[in-house]
Formats: sequence, C-alpha cells, structure tokens
Amino acid sequence: MKRLFSLLAIAILVLSCTNDTVNPVVTDLILTEKSAKIIAADNQFGFELFRKVNASLDEPKNTMISPMSVSLALAMVYNGTAGNTKKQMEDMLHKANLSPDDINQSYKDLVSALQSHDPKVELSISNAIFYRNSFSVKNDFITTNQNFYQAEVSGLDFSKTIEILNKVNGWVNTKTKGKIDKIIEEVKPEDIMYLLNAIYFNGEWKYSFDTKKTLELTFTKEDKTTVQAPTMIIEKPFNYYSHQKFELLEMPYGSGKYSMLIFLPETGKTTNDIISLLTSENANDWISKLSEQKKEVFLPKFEFKFDDSLVDELKALGMTDAFNDAKANLTGISEAAQLVISEVKHKSYIKVDERGTEAAAVTGITVGVTSVGPDNSFRVDHPFIFAIREKDTKAILFIGKVMDPKQN
Repeated sequence: MKRLFSLLAIAILVLSCTNDTVNPVVTDLILTEKSAKIIAADNQFGFELFRKVNASLDEPKNTMISPMSVSLALAMVYNGTAGNTKKQMEDMLHKANLSPDDINQSYKDLVSALQSHDPKVELSISNAIFYRNSFSVKNDFITTNQNFYQAEVSGLDFSKTIEILNKVNGWVNTKTKGKIDKIIEEVKPEDIMYLLNAIYFNGEWKYSFDTKKTLELTFTKEDKTTVQAPTMIIEKPFNYYSHQKFELLEMPYGSGKYSMLIFLPETGKTTNDIISLLTSENANDWISKLSEQKKEVFLPKFEFKFDDSLVDELKALGMTDAFNDAKANLTGISEAAQLVISEVKHKSYIKVDERGTEAAAVTGITVGVTSVGPDNSFRVDHPFIFAIREKDTKAILFIGKVMDPKQN
C-alpha cells in the first residue's frame, strides 16, 4: 500500500522538499480501510479524468492535472448536493460505497498525514470558500467544510468586482507561491460562490543530478520531428519495471516517501497507448512489480503551465445534473435560490530540473444562480415596462415599454 502513495504523488504531481535536516523523522502512513478506498477511488477518477482531458486536446501539448486538487474541490461541493446530483457525483468519484461522513473524515486524515509525512518534502494543501455576503448560505455547509477541509471562509461584497478578483486570485497566488497567479477572470452577476483548492509541492531528488553533466541532447517527438533539449544524466539504483508497451522508472524525492513515476513508451508505442491502460488496478500491479536496478537515466529538464475548463470532461464522466439549470440540486448550500455549477477551472504548473521538482495546481469551482435573484443590484439590461403615476390619487399618467433604448 505504501507504493500506492508513490502513485498518488505522481498522479497529482505535487512534489517538493526543504533543506536537509539532521536525522529527520519520516513517518509511515498506516491506512484505514476507508482511507484506502478514498485513495483508490481518487486514483481511478484521476486516470479517467486525465484520459478525458487528453482526448479533448486539439493538438499534442504538455498536459498536467491534479486529481487530488479536483477531488478535494468537488468534495466540498458534494457536501452541498442532494438527490440525483449527489448520486452522480458519488458514482463519478467512485465513492458510492462511502457515506458523506466517511468521505469527509478520510480526506481530513489523509491531507493531515500527507502534509506531515516527510520533513524533506514541502507539501501544502489549502481550501477556501468565498461567497456573496448578501446570499444566505446554510451553516451546516460552511461548518462541514471548515471542520473537515480546514476551508478558509469569507463572505464578501461581490459588487466590488475588482476587490473580489484581487481577493480570490491573491489567495491562489499566495497558496501556490506565485506559480499560479489567478483562477477567475471576471465576477459575473450570477456568481454567488467560489470554492477553491490549491496544492503546492517543492521537492529535491533523493539523488540529485550534477548540473555539470547536463547536455543538449536530441528529443524526438511523436510526429518524428526533433528538438534539442537540456538533458540531465545520472546513474543510480532506481526501481524499474519493463512492460511490453513501456518502461517504468521510479525516481524518489526527499526521504523516499514521494516519487515520480516515468512511463516511457516502447518503440512503436505512444503516450496514448499508455494512457489507455491507466487504471488504478493496473497501476497498482505495475508498481508492485518494480525492482531495484542500476540505471543510467537521461531526463530532459522541463517547465510548463496547463489550464483547462473541466466542465465537459466531468459531464462526460457522468456528472451532468450539477451543470444543468433545471436539474442541479445544490440545496445543501442554500435554498434561497436555484443554484448551479457554472465552471470548474483547473490550472497547474510544474518545473523539473537537477535539484528536483516544483509543482502546483488549483481547482476553482464557481457556483451561480440560474437567475439574478439573489443579487441586490437592479440591472435594467433587457426590455422593460414603465409607468408614471401620481402618488396621492394613484393615477397612472403614463405607461409604456422599452425594447431598444438606442431606438429613436
């Protein structure tokens, strides 16, 4: 099961480390049965989501998501769902056999354990809920997410759009140490809540690469064109497994509790061939077959950002009602208006060099109303009727309608 955390670390790609300390205390994570189910479910959901994201790309490009970030953000929303909306999320997240209390407590225990797991690894996981202060939000929804997800909760004046953008995006920038600077571009009239998760990881390799050995070497892309890339070189004992379609290498960080798994397609195979095989069961099987072998590793340095709206992918995985104005059931958040999820935005960043890996991911879920009902403002932004009356006599002096205010 410890190997499963290696899978979790690469699947969410949040990897990091601090300076060496004298005899650092490295803890062993002992999983309860429910925690093990949570991890297996998140891994399976993560592979399925990654497959959908990969399939949606118009052209081959560097891609990275954080299944844990998406799962945690969705878990907070899940606490506000009911009926078929709730069931669809349970099925999509492979958590139908777990109660809400089991899910919440398991996440609380897991996140706490991961963040204090390896003193050589810096890992922070943060959650927040920013909501329109004029909108009535159920106290149970707030307290559940505060107690189990340590969510920072703030009621704000959404009419001050610049302040909201600065507040929400400032939180994202701070929690990812500047690697992701924003998650929302505008505050829409129908927006009443932003639920955020941020994950940051900065970890040194257990075996550092010598910068003096880094060379410009040829990297051949899948279309057979080539580029010259700074390539790091190291020879050490690594865990390794050879599959008929790929080679698998495990590169540890810090004290070895976190690692990067590298799936290298065999000749004639592509990354899509591997992605099609990625399931929680398969990954566990491959990892169990790793064995230590001395390998000379050539690994190109890389750094990139990726962002995507996950709405279409989540719909394709079965979570449809939450995005449907007529079917969404988010009554656990509020019954003051008909609520709907309008956006699930995901952004990620990763940098791999001789020292190690720095990575971050943010998931932002926007909850809105299906009309402008809860907004205290009065927006005359469509055709309207008007009347002029005298107060004492109540006589209507004029009545009319405006269909086009620019029309003479």
